[in-house]
Amino acid sequence: MARRVWIASGAALVLAALLVAGSAALSRTLAQLRTGHARPAAYVPDGAIAVTAMGKTFHRPQCSFIHGPARAISPAEAIREGYTPCIRCLKKLALGGAGAGR
Repeated sequence: MARRVWIASGAALVLAALLVAGSAALSRTLAQLRTGHARPAAYVPDGAIAVTAMGKTFHRPQCSFIHGPARAISPAEAIREGYTPCIRCLKKLALGGAGAGR
């Protein structure tokens, strides 16, 4: 009986360690959004997009709502860095495909 308790305790300890390690790895792979007030992009858009260092959203390069110096990066990179779509120039992405983008 005591041996079963030790084996069960050891297995539970190993399982708990694996769960902690797995959740830490998962949190590192998920993008941390730059703002808690927006949803992530519904899908990755085509072409280059623009971001600013202090901004929280990514835009089409011609968007008039870009404030400050912008840099062009790939949409996938912007999403990995936690940027969310501009609700004006990328309305379709920001609304999960429900709106009509420009």
